[in-house]
Amino acid sequence: MTNQEVRRRILEILYERFTEHPYNRVTPSEFKEMMNIGLKDLHFNMIYLEEKSYVELQKPLEGSVFVGARITPKGIDLVEDEYQMAVFFPEQPSEISLPVKVIEEFDRLIDEIDKSQEIGPEQKELIAEEIKEIKLELGKSEPSYTVVSDFVKRLRDRNFDAYSKLMNIIKDPTVAKLLSTAAKRNLGI
Repeated sequence: MTNQEVRRRILEILYERFTEHPYNRVTPSEFKEMMNIGLKDLHFNMIYLEEKSYVELQKPLEGSVFVGARITPKGIDLVEDEYQMAVFFPEQPSEISLPVKVIEEFDRLIDEIDKSQEIGPEQKELIAEEIKEIKLELGKSEPSYTVVSDFVKRLRDRNFDAYSKLMNIIKDPTVAKLLSTAAKRNLGI
């Protein structure tokens, strides 16, 4: 598992635990058992998430790095925002280039919007244009995370059904990796 995959899984586990009981914490031994991970990798990634303010660690007076962990409100917001989660912690990193199948999925979505009887003509044009802009930006050698994010937010506000279908495309590991790399570049990481 890559560090990004480990961090994603940590956040998912903590989120699940939080929804069961907000004050319960997950111990290092529980993480090791659920994730099949060593303490060194667990500690490294847990400290990273703590410093990013996604998790809160309960620390002992001596010895171990932490004895329990729980997710913070910032971590909850990240897990609940599928787009952000896919960008910062993609499920499976892959090569950075937009595959033909993803381009075809964008084109199918645009066709579906054009043929929709439930959307007015002006809305269709605006939605299709936003999807085309996202596709165009992702096709660049160095796409801008900010540009894609802005179009995704506008699409979500304009038509949630189209946004949901777009999110299925963006969850593709290649697209998620592209956006992750773009976000890090935009943030100077």
